[in-house]
Amino acid sequence: MSKDSFDYSELDAILAEFRGDDTPAPAEKKPAAPMREEPVYTEPEEPDYVETAETEQEPAPEATVLFDLSALDTRFAQTSRELAEEEEAPAEEPQTGKKRRFGQNTKTEKPAKAPKPEKKLKAEKEPKPSRPPREYKKRRIPWALRALLSLLFLAMTLAILCWVLLYLHPASGSAAFSGTDTKLRLSDKLDVYVNNAAADAMGDLAYIRKIYTLQESLTVAPAPDPNGFGTTYDPADIEALIQRASILLDGQKMTFDPSADFVPDEPIRYYFDDTIFVVAWKEYIEQRCCTFAEVKVAHGSQLRRKLADDSYSSSVQLYASDMANASNAVVAMNGDFYAFRDLGITAYQRKLYRNNPAQVDSCFFTASGDMLFSRAGELMGEGEAERFMQDNDVVFAVAFGPVLVDNGELQYCAAYPIGEINTEYSRSCIAMTDELHYLLMTINHTPDARPRATVNELARIIYSKNVWKAYTLDGGQTAEIIMMGGPINHVDFGFERAVSDIIYFATAIPEEVRP
Repeated sequence: MSKDSFDYSELDAILAEFRGDDTPAPAEKKPAAPMREEPVYTEPEEPDYVETAETEQEPAPEATVLFDLSALDTRFAQTSRELAEEEEAPAEEPQTGKKRRFGQNTKTEKPAKAPKPEKKLKAEKEPKPSRPPREYKKRRIPWALRALLSLLFLAMTLAILCWVLLYLHPASGSAAFSGTDTKLRLSDKLDVYVNNAAADAMGDLAYIRKIYTLQESLTVAPAPDPNGFGTTYDPADIEALIQRASILLDGQKMTFDPSADFVPDEPIRYYFDDTIFVVAWKEYIEQRCCTFAEVKVAHGSQLRRKLADDSYSSSVQLYASDMANASNAVVAMNGDFYAFRDLGITAYQRKLYRNNPAQVDSCFFTASGDMLFSRAGELMGEGEAERFMQDNDVVFAVAFGPVLVDNGELQYCAAYPIGEINTEYSRSCIAMTDELHYLLMTINHTPDARPRATVNELARIIYSKNVWKAYTLDGGQTAEIIMMGGPINHVDFGFERAVSDIIYFATAIPEEVRP
């Protein structure tokens, strides 16, 4: 398109529109206005300077300038002064709008052949419809939806942050991390984080109980609240406490029976906070002195195992009460005394230490707080035990046995390689009555020479408490339940025996967030 046919009124309108938006016009666009006054000469042989579609609408120039040798001779005959003026002419062209004719220096003429400023203006003109942003469509989102999206974004942000920090409410105390420190499943973590974020967001509008968890590798749990402990001789006080713990119990029934045949002059001990409820008592069953500790926790990470010196070693043994106090246990009991024998499957903090399942039953404790059994002779193949642990999210495993109750059914054992099952000894076991609900029990020798129990008698008594699962732990002098600083049952010979491990329950509430 020739310059004399360009509609500059459109350009003026564009520039005026830009100036109306307080946008300064580019400096190189201003000289384009005078170009309307200067005619443009077209050359038929050079289509670069002519756009035929446009020139058909314009009147043809009076004369066509042809390539003339005489004009070229005249050009070379000019004086040096005229040559200098001709060389300076291109610098003046942007201001005068003059265009050189064909035959002059074409190298200097090419920059003026195409109205590039016009194309640039057109390119800037195309995205100009900046009116869509002025519609402010985002403001039409309902405030309720925006609030919900904000809460979801906040929850996701907290989840990511807590993934880095491991837990939203980390437990206090020292920690020793193992190389295979596998924490709770991601889905469980997200449930915890979302629940706690919702509890913080709702504030006083609605009560949402926060979920606290313990890191698996912690060797010292949060210290329990001293005000949470207590003793009573009146079973009615425990019934009132059960009402207070209704949220934690979540509809589950307590095994504690106010009409039980309690041992005279023996107090009923208890502990309660938002994450753990413990009631411990002694009662006579079949003339035997049975010590019980009923435990309900809020999360499976509160069921834990501690090894002497926090390491797997047969040469390190400590008193169970010392290990319980060192780990801030609310209540604890003896484990399998793994250092005294080499049978069964032993695991700690998800690491398999011993795999000899041919002769004894093993008990696995999962991250969700469940108890799983493998019977003697099972998981014998190479890698089977490790696969079983991975598939079932097992945190630790103990090896003593036998299994006493499985899926609510009483188990009878005729022979077993360890534990002298058919002889009366002090016995200990751990059982489950419901989800995250446990019952610890020992049957001990007493100063008044009450009978102890065989394994099948132990099974019958624990089964009478309506448990779902039960498993035998090490007995004899090591059979003990520890609470409030020491054993609450009568230990054989009147003093503790050093052992290699304990199973214990801890509060999950950090000391810094206590009310």
